[in-house]
Parts: sequence; C-alpha cells; structure tokens
Amino acid sequence: MIRLRVPPTQLTRFPDTCEALFAIALCPVLFAISCWQTPQIAQFLNARGLGFSMWQVFLAGFGAYLFLLNKHRMFNHRHFERHADDIAWHRRLCEVDQAMIAAGLAGTDAHMTVSSESAQLRKQLGFLIDADNFYRRLKVLTQVMGWVLGKLK
Repeated sequence: MIRLRVPPTQLTRFPDTCEALFAIALCPVLFAISCWQTPQIAQFLNARGLGFSMWQVFLAGFGAYLFLLNKHRMFNHRHFERHADDIAWHRRLCEVDQAMIAAGLAGTDAHMTVSSESAQLRKQLGFLIDADNFYRRLKVLTQVMGWVLGKLK
C-alpha cells in the first residue's frame, strides 16, 4: 500500500503565481461540470417556484465568482500583513544575493546559504512574494473570464 504523506510545510505554504492562477482558472470549469452533472440545483429552485435552468445557475455562479475575484487583494490583505516581516526579509535576501553576485562571491558558502534561505522563503510564501505580478496577471485573467461570460450570455 502506498502511503501519501504531506510534509507539514506543504500544508502551510501559499501556492506560487502559476499554481494559484491555474487553480483560479480551473474553478469555473469544475463549476460548469458540477452544474452539468447535478441537475438537482435547478430542480430544487424550480420546486420553490423559481424558474431557473442549469445554464442560468452556472452564469450566476460564474458572475459571482468573477465579482469576488476582483476583491481578491482585499480579502487576502490579512495574509500580507501576517507575513510582512518574511516578505521584507526575502526582499533583503534578494538584494544581498545580487550584491554578492556583483562582488564576485557567487558560489561561495555564504552565497549558497543566502540563496537557499531565499528559495525556502519563496517556496513557502508563494504568490505573496511577487504580489504585484500575481495581481497584474489575475486582472488579465478576470478580464478574459469576464469577456467569456459576456459571450456566454
């Protein structure tokens, strides 16, 4: 029997930019599949006297999802506040790393230590490290999804 063990650090880490954007883009697809596979939602609403089709349920859910995605930065602000010291430390490590490379100290034990700690922080903090890039890409993704929603209506 194969045992799946998740390291404790994997439980508390934030996804990197690509993982987070992939999950965000995948949610409407999974919601569409669940709407298609479970007509009970529309049946329940129709039994209550509301005439909704599964398509209308999907469009309403997709629209609500896009609305909430636009508020993503506001909802996740607490994570940035909680990890502000770690984010600042990572930025400082990156500056030291670049200074060491410029000084010709690349490959030394000190440089490897700085690079290792920086990589470990990047792995744990994920998209929080490069938040501006993440939210720029998220804005483009929500605009594309909004365009798709407009075409579906």
